[in-house]
Amino acid sequence: MADEDRADPRTVTTDKKITAAALALLREGGPQRVTIEAVSAASGVAKTSIYRRYANSLEMLEGALADAVATTAPERPPGTPGWDEGLVEALNFLLDDMGIGVAVSLLSDPESETSRVLRAHLVRPRVERLRQLIAAETAAGRLSEELDVDVVLDFVLGSAYSHVARYGSLGEDWPQRVHRTLTGVLRAHRP
Repeated sequence: MADEDRADPRTVTTDKKITAAALALLREGGPQRVTIEAVSAASGVAKTSIYRRYANSLEMLEGALADAVATTAPERPPGTPGWDEGLVEALNFLLDDMGIGVAVSLLSDPESETSRVLRAHLVRPRVERLRQLIAAETAAGRLSEELDVDVVLDFVLGSAYSHVARYGSLGEDWPQRVHRTLTGVLRAHRP
């Protein structure tokens, strides 16, 4: 779509309606619920208007996720304080804002094109934020430089999903507990 078309307030409003409906459907039922028909019904935007913007449901989902990532709070540069806040921000986005349906979809069909889109636009930006936070903790001397960051990320994300499955939510003290456990265990195992 041409840039001059995007400047039209009606176009911007329509785009926002489409994005909001797609993200709401994603949260409620996972990516399989994000269809052109469902977004049209939820947003009140005609299917023809949606098809003018997107060739198919997957392209629409990718556009909505790109918009969602672009409009979230700006990330702090690596090395700045904020482990707890950053962890909460990343996990809330992955667990609450996008819903458990996303995790189920990624786990049940990890090789699909939908999973590729979800990883590229949703998971990787948040995991990169967690990677920056772990790097800041390492630079501050609270974590070992020998740390396998990918394994730590898997532990953090896996434990978050496990905790939600067991208790229904993370709880307000969860980020502090993760931080305390990571720094304690990883500091204790320094070479």
